[in-house]
Amino acid sequence: MFDHKIIVGLSTIYKKEGSMLETLSSSGTIGSLNYLLTTPQIMEIIIEASSNMLDPLLPDGYITVGKFIELSHEHPTLTLTGGIISVIVTVTKIDGNKIYLDVAGYDDVGLICKGMYERAIVNKNSLMEATYKRAQNKF
Repeated sequence: MFDHKIIVGLSTIYKKEGSMLETLSSSGTIGSLNYLLTTPQIMEIIIEASSNMLDPLLPDGYITVGKFIELSHEHPTLTLTGGIISVIVTVTKIDGNKIYLDVAGYDDVGLICKGMYERAIVNKNSLMEATYKRAQNKF
């Protein structure tokens, strides 16, 4: 294995302005659900927060990639008002190259979502080689 600086209990609060998010309804078109924070958008913020926290703590050539996410979208939130979307990401367990995170999202009113996120530490070059090799089987 390899050395990294990720420890259980490591945590970050990541903030993003809600009005900066591109908002579409869940059907992918602008409509009556316009300006609501969607589940894919909050997941994107969680992914960004997690990789920003973890990847700088790895040796050169290594990154983390998402492996599994379990997310409960508890309450709707408007992005039109320009409020801040905050995501708290906390490392709860490390098992080999797997990093387990508790995640929670908040708006100015309170909880939006909560869940668990698993990321894996991988060698970036090996990942790309495996991806290209797999893609060749397609043709």
